[in-house]
Amino acid sequence: MSKYCPRIHHGLMLAEINRQSLSYSVCCWADQLIRTSDQVNFFHSDLIQLRVENQQNTLPKSFCAKCIVQENSNKKSMRLGYLETHGKETYDSSIQYLDVNIDYTCNLACVTCGPELSTTWRNELGIKGIDVRPNIDNFIKTKLHTLDLSRLRELRMWGGEPFLTLTHKQILQHLIDHADVSQITLMYNTNGTQRIDQSTRELIEKFKFARISFSVDGVGNQFEYLRYPAKWNEVEENLFWWQKNLPHNSMLSLTVTASILNILRLDDVCNWHKQHFSKSVFGDDIEIYVHQAFGIYGLESMPDTMVEYFKSKLDYCQPWIQQLKILGTQQYNLKKVLEELQKNDYRRNSNMATVFPEVANFINYQK
Repeated sequence: MSKYCPRIHHGLMLAEINRQSLSYSVCCWADQLIRTSDQVNFFHSDLIQLRVENQQNTLPKSFCAKCIVQENSNKKSMRLGYLETHGKETYDSSIQYLDVNIDYTCNLACVTCGPELSTTWRNELGIKGIDVRPNIDNFIKTKLHTLDLSRLRELRMWGGEPFLTLTHKQILQHLIDHADVSQITLMYNTNGTQRIDQSTRELIEKFKFARISFSVDGVGNQFEYLRYPAKWNEVEENLFWWQKNLPHNSMLSLTVTASILNILRLDDVCNWHKQHFSKSVFGDDIEIYVHQAFGIYGLESMPDTMVEYFKSKLDYCQPWIQQLKILGTQQYNLKKVLEELQKNDYRRNSNMATVFPEVANFINYQK
């Protein structure tokens, strides 16, 4: 079976470290990052070697561990997803997929996230001395402007919460001024707490197509626990606004992070989607995507009794998850799960056991 990966040969991910430097790699899942305070080098020796190895039908673990784990667990990885849309194998090493992840300003401190991607997390933990906002003008001038984006076909905007600041608008405007955006698909990952103004709409509508994906891991108090301190009623109202007012070249989707906390209740999200959020005002399907959480809240931490119960659930909305080989394979992490939940509940005056009582029973959680 071919191990060809479009992102290895055509992908670039830029992530801010501080106002002077950033890290980059081939995609947001890559484990090996290159750090620089100078220009981004798409032909860095590490990336060239990665492409050589991939052309020899290899996925190096130093970069590709997450995709390897997903594929070994019978799950569609990022690599396989890009294979479906990329077309034939090409090895000309051109930037066709660009991820920009430089502004971590965020109004939420989601349980499965952390201070590396959220200023609200940093504030909650009292972390000081980390730049909150990027020097966007310097980033565009010294990093983005030096890249050959003539063959770019996809731009992904990450956060933080991208719609909370003007960073994304300045990047879109740069591309509009320096690239053929009629050939570029624009993608946003957003937490659903924000709407857009008319100027943002006009920028988005200059691109070939836009997909705006909302992170929704539960409904009601489950959502509020996982996406703290968001309020479900407010986010739900925003989602309905987007459903009716999205830019004309756009489609919407939901992205669900399946963790040890919400894995037994994903049916609630799927049912809400089916009843309230399955079609846009244009009649397009609003798709729902589920991916598994990485880190301590991953499905690997499930105890055996929970795995057995989970696999016995009938008519589960995402049956592929029940077949994952990783379920419960790292139960030694459960102690860390309990410790982190207790810390979160203490700081936030919350109680996971009242929100996810089934899970609390399986993992023996007590606040």
